[in-house]
Amino acid sequence: MRRSSFVVVLVAALAASLLAIPAAASPGPAYWYDADAPLGIGANAAPISSIDGDGVETVQGEIAGAVYVGQRPDDWNGDLVVWAHGYRGEGTQLYVDPPPARQWLLEQGYAWIASSYRRNSYDPGVGVLDTNNVTQRAQQLWGRADRTYLAGASMGGHVTAAAIERFPRLYDGALPACGVLGDVELFDYFLDYNLGAAAFAGLDADALTYPDADWVDDEVVQIKQALSLHDDLGRPSSQWAMGGSPLVGGANLLTPAGQQFKDFVEIGSGGERGLIYDVAWDYWNVLAGENFFFDLGEGDGTIANRPGIVGQNSDTVYAEEYGPQFAHLDDEILRVEAANRVRRSKGMQPAPIIDGDPQVPVLSIHTIGDLFVPIEMQQIYAREVAANGRSDLLVQRAIRDVGHCTFTDAEWRQSFGDLFTWVETGARPDGDDLVADIADPLLGCDWTVGTGGIRALFPCP
Repeated sequence: MRRSSFVVVLVAALAASLLAIPAAASPGPAYWYDADAPLGIGANAAPISSIDGDGVETVQGEIAGAVYVGQRPDDWNGDLVVWAHGYRGEGTQLYVDPPPARQWLLEQGYAWIASSYRRNSYDPGVGVLDTNNVTQRAQQLWGRADRTYLAGASMGGHVTAAAIERFPRLYDGALPACGVLGDVELFDYFLDYNLGAAAFAGLDADALTYPDADWVDDEVVQIKQALSLHDDLGRPSSQWAMGGSPLVGGANLLTPAGQQFKDFVEIGSGGERGLIYDVAWDYWNVLAGENFFFDLGEGDGTIANRPGIVGQNSDTVYAEEYGPQFAHLDDEILRVEAANRVRRSKGMQPAPIIDGDPQVPVLSIHTIGDLFVPIEMQQIYAREVAANGRSDLLVQRAIRDVGHCTFTDAEWRQSFGDLFTWVETGARPDGDDLVADIADPLLGCDWTVGTGGIRALFPCP
């Protein structure tokens, strides 16, 4: 199957986002914004001039180094949607993303506003601050809305879940999609992928240096030799991770140890999911690039150019968290401990900790086979919300896809609409129990709208 050039570019950019190598001490880059640049990416990309028109007021401006764009229809219903965008690269050009289903929102009478954030990189703490600022700017421009909703995708989901806890009086409902709702625990998942691969490959933990800028060139070469089939000269296959799904024509190049590692990642990313996981494995380990997750493990383990290792497994009991079949890892895997300033921080930088204590209704959506920001993030959030006695304020839904944030326009409209109705009427909508079990072959069939592309490999009846 031919990979989409857009998917390749986007995935490569996303991969660079999460474990950036800090530059030497400096005042930092000078960020800039091009008012004529397209808003958003992909199908949502459009210059401001093309989205402005009769019956709509378009506003734009700057707050504390972040730029914003917003629109209000002439027949405004009094409600506002604030959009928190995801990671936008390590460059210095700032962008504003309009919300998905933007035109539909306007047609339904909703106003919207979105901020670029004042800087790029994986920096949800800054996203929370700038989203708070732009929400208040909308109130200055248009008056206080009857109801204000906060929505965001990927890193923007992290921003959304954190912002409603830090500024609970600003928002009436929230829609975090494909979000990093497990905050720093996402980096534990990346750590487990890399160090788990090394352990299954038989590399001596005492001889490993991790994080390491030479990780891909040194240890990863050895990992591939051990976990994948190789030719007579000892070279690993160019597509070492093929796991036998229909996506790659059924080709399986994993050794028995490689298959065990694949099973390990399945449990660590959320649990057994059958065919959808098999397709997801090949999508993320073959189509996204054979070093996608290994590249995330290279460098020094920090985010947003701030000191302090983020991911840790020093306190992980693999026999309990992953299952008794992985008990041997407790003695064989390299242990890494994160910096206290990152793991125990109560502030907003570099990654705000989400407590799972929402004060407003939250409807979240997540693709089942996303291995970049896995559905495990939803499970972590659901457990924290339950521990705080707030489960009545959370509805989670699975979407039958393997990409990251690859929701259809109809799925966005459905999610927005059901959240709006919930807040307005108090009637809690239906969802999925993503903590109990995600192995149901029909999981997500109630909310998945659209069966094209990869989704055709695992259709609902």
